[in-house]
Amino acid sequence: MVFCCFRPSTCPFCHVSATNGFPIVHEDDDLIAFHDRSPGAAMHLLVIPRQHIKNVKALDASHGDLLEKMIDLGRRLLKDHGFDPDDPSVSRLGFHIPPFNSIDHLHLHVLGLPFKNAFRTLKYSPNWWYTHAASVLHHLRQGLDPV
Repeated sequence: MVFCCFRPSTCPFCHVSATNGFPIVHEDDDLIAFHDRSPGAAMHLLVIPRQHIKNVKALDASHGDLLEKMIDLGRRLLKDHGFDPDDPSVSRLGFHIPPFNSIDHLHLHVLGLPFKNAFRTLKYSPNWWYTHAASVLHHLRQGLDPV
């Protein structure tokens, strides 16, 4: 895992486009979704905001609606690809917690299981380096720190 501190001008996720080689599956005014370059599961998409937000720890209550939109898109993409977003045995939505994130641009992992191997199972299971998106949203709605 590479740890980096990109500025928006050099952040690779701030410049996501099909012409830059990203396999995009969804775009709108606020969000972009694309296939992860190193998938950890049968289906592995990333949902990112167009706005540069450093990571999950940079979220606050003002980001609640954006996070909810990211989660809704992730759930819809899971359904579109044949995964039940309500069944944790076949799907996951979550974030890596800094310093265990690879890119300093908020990105939601949308995972359709099974995982590719035991390491990936551990990497995307709730612990001190990964958290479920619903938990982050709940914390924000309660006025708490996201993680």
